[in-house]
Amino acid sequence: ISWALFPHELIGFGWRTLVSYAVFISSCFGYLNILAVPQPVPASRGRPRKVLGSVFRIPPELDISILLEFIGANEGTGNFKPLEKKFVRVSGEATIGHVEKFLRRKMDLDPACQVDIICGDHLLEHYQTLREIRQVIGESAVQDGLLVLHYGLVVSPLNVT
Repeated sequence: ISWALFPHELIGFGWRTLVSYAVFISSCFGYLNILAVPQPVPASRGRPRKVLGSVFRIPPELDISILLEFIGANEGTGNFKPLEKKFVRVSGEATIGHVEKFLRRKMDLDPACQVDIICGDHLLEHYQTLREIRQVIGESAVQDGLLVLHYGLVVSPLNVT
């Protein structure tokens, strides 16, 4: 997953903060993409100087942009933090299970809480990849180039007493 989603949101952050954020986000999906490394550039006076390359270059394997829209929570789902950023760019090989894991970590969800993810009028299964969903559901699933996923929180039927 790439943390370099919208450059205007990252202005003012230091390099270490950005790298820490990238490591945290990548831990949700199990891999890390290093986006930029300082490169020496020849100076006019013969001394090389370091210039940071574009931090906002998006690796080609991150080919799906998703928009995560919250549709509500049932009573009993417990306290949770709202998702701060609802735009994410990920590999098309990521599954709905990965998206759920990302939501659980970002929102500090209770284990008893079940996350239902919907695209259009289809309730999605954990094993479905984002690329597959985009192909099967088609353009009705896409808005402004983003795959729109709605998610809701319910109490797991296994935990209801």
